[in-house]
Amino acid sequence: MKTQKLILISLFSFLTFQLSAQISMGLKGGYTRAWEKYDVDVPEDARIHVKGFNIAGMVYLKVNDHLSLGIEPGYVERGAACIPGWNVIDPGFRGDTELFLKYAELPIMAQGQLPLLNGKLEIFGKVGYGMAYLTTAFEKITDLDGIVAPTRSKLDLSNDDRLNRFDHGMHGTIGLSKTFGKGRVFIETAFYSSVRDADRNNFSRNRNLNFNLGYLLDL
Repeated sequence: MKTQKLILISLFSFLTFQLSAQISMGLKGGYTRAWEKYDVDVPEDARIHVKGFNIAGMVYLKVNDHLSLGIEPGYVERGAACIPGWNVIDPGFRGDTELFLKYAELPIMAQGQLPLLNGKLEIFGKVGYGMAYLTTAFEKITDLDGIVAPTRSKLDLSNDDRLNRFDHGMHGTIGLSKTFGKGRVFIETAFYSSVRDADRNNFSRNRNLNFNLGYLLDL
């Protein structure tokens, strides 16, 4: 009987919190600069990043004036240039190869926010952890002598086991927002740091910076 009462009280408290809490939903997207962290020295003049974009939905629950919890399901283009690899003739960097990795991801985030300029602006920071699933991968190979035009080919992920399909890591964000009507327009810079290798055969941790514009509507 005591257990049933405890469950009922907990459920009532949860529903009361849900009804009184403020839910926000939104959308964001922007430019992505991605690279991989290696455990070997990179040539000084090497360009190791690739360019892409990201887009994500947002659902946040406002706990109090300074804390919100949420999820940001989305799509992001990661990858790297100057891929490290080994072969019999010339071990080292394959500087003529670029890898483009397209992920569906689901970060779980905690956001802290503070008002600025008497509430006209708001500064916020977010930290979280998320899972990602590799949906598509492309490899672009450029002839170093410039004789053959670059070729871009789609990798068959079902038969090619070089790449890990699942990824996970830390997310961190800082940004500014301004209230417009029932919502907020914001700009943010977000960083992702994977704890798993993208390439099964090499130390290759995904990294990326996102520069985003978005809108969050208070429901």
